[in-house]
Amino acid sequence: MFNKKNPVEYNNVNTIIGEDCCFEGLFNSNGSIRIDGTVKGEIKVGGNLYVGEKGKVLGNIKGQNIFIAGEVQGNVFSDEQLRISTSGRLYGDVNIKTFILDEDATFEGNCKMHKQTSPEERLTTTQA
Repeated sequence: MFNKKNPVEYNNVNTIIGEDCCFEGLFNSNGSIRIDGTVKGEIKVGGNLYVGEKGKVLGNIKGQNIFIAGEVQGNVFSDEQLRISTSGRLYGDVNIKTFILDEDATFEGNCKMHKQTSPEERLTTTQA
């Protein structure tokens, strides 16, 4: 009756922003990234994004699947899934396909759910 999806894998990352690191500016990556430090600026990820418990993002995020265990102050656009864990805090609006909000997680903002789109539709939306 219910379609149970496979869990998203966040362990396979291409780039790690370490706990003692601070990055400022536009961050683009085709792969998946993990943030345990601080990023001040916009993040565009072709893969998955994991914000660790000590991670902090001050800016907008776009990615496939996004997992927040730390803090994000900015808007989030996810092509697939956004999950905010118990320790996660998100202050901003979201535009997502699937939203998982764990017990005791913090979310302050507006939520817009979008439908499944084909890769061709996403391409024309991105180019517009």
